[in-house]
Amino acid sequence: MEIKRKTLPAQTYLYVERAPKFSPEEISNAMATGFGEVYTFLGQNNIAPASMPMSLYADMPTGDTMPFRAGFLIHSEDASKATGNIKVGVIPVCDVMMATHIGSYANLNQTHKNIWDATEKEGLTKTMPVWEIYVDDPTTVDPETCRTEVYHAVK
Repeated sequence: MEIKRKTLPAQTYLYVERAPKFSPEEISNAMATGFGEVYTFLGQNNIAPASMPMSLYADMPTGDTMPFRAGFLIHSEDASKATGNIKVGVIPVCDVMMATHIGSYANLNQTHKNIWDATEKEGLTKTMPVWEIYVDDPTTVDPETCRTEVYHAVK
């Protein structure tokens, strides 16, 4: 797995908040409903997504829930259209360590660990947010070949 350090520009996204219990089934269901809610909003408001679905973790999880934001990157000019449960967020300009995970979502934790290990090895400071962009649709692509871009902000 290749882990790269990059500097990313500010990125705007629309999202809904979710905090399912820390179980694969509940997290999967929360992501699916979250992505669906935001995707429907995008269509109803003529907003073209600038990414595939993404989940963003603003804080490290504590307790028995996994809080995250489910959404899509968008063009900044569409940010003012957010309303109701749909919120707007901005990932600020930041340095990241990133890798492309290939395979089942059940193994994403290993990719995250590899990125954290590479961050420490380079003497960088771990920070938040952490986010994932689900490049391939697991309903149309074999789960063992699905690609997920994983990003960790660093200092």
